[in-house]
Amino acid sequence: MNYVALLLCIGFVLFIFQIIFFFSCLKWLKSGKLKRDKEFAILDAERAQLIEMQSVLTQEVREAKKLAGETLNKLMVIGSEAHAEWEDVTKKINSVLLEVDKHSEIILEANISNLNMRSMALEKIMKDAEILNENLYVSVKKAQKILKLFDSSVPADEIFKEIQTEKYAEAKKMLLDGTEASVVVKKLGMSMGEVLLLSSYL
Repeated sequence: MNYVALLLCIGFVLFIFQIIFFFSCLKWLKSGKLKRDKEFAILDAERAQLIEMQSVLTQEVREAKKLAGETLNKLMVIGSEAHAEWEDVTKKINSVLLEVDKHSEIILEANISNLNMRSMALEKIMKDAEILNENLYVSVKKAQKILKLFDSSVPADEIFKEIQTEKYAEAKKMLLDGTEASVVVKKLGMSMGEVLLLSSYL
């Protein structure tokens, strides 16, 4: 009898332990499920955030690409306009330089021409002055000779010698220039013998 009661007690205790173990397992499974659901909820929230971030980043990348494309197009347009403007400015500068060079050449040629004309005019004036000076010198000499003719204090022999000396000098010059003796005789009123004598000393 005591043995049966002991077995019943042991069986009851085991039954109680089984019930406690069963409820513990149920509680553990329930808590594990809740924890898992909570973790899944966190993962879903993080996934949603990642999807949202990916969408935002994709949109930003698209906008950045669009902005970069627009900026590149603007830069290309600005570069093209700047290049065209540079070519236009270069053409204008070259045109101005050509005009300046052309006008400079014209002005230089005009100045050189004027300078040459002035130089020629000055040279002509100097030659005319030299000729005038020579003519004046000759005229003075002739005037001095004429005055000597009327000067009673000068001997006639001296005047005659001076005239002869000048005549001989003129004849010598003409002979040196290649003038024929007959022409010298005729022009200066000298005898042929005098002219031939002069030519023999040349």
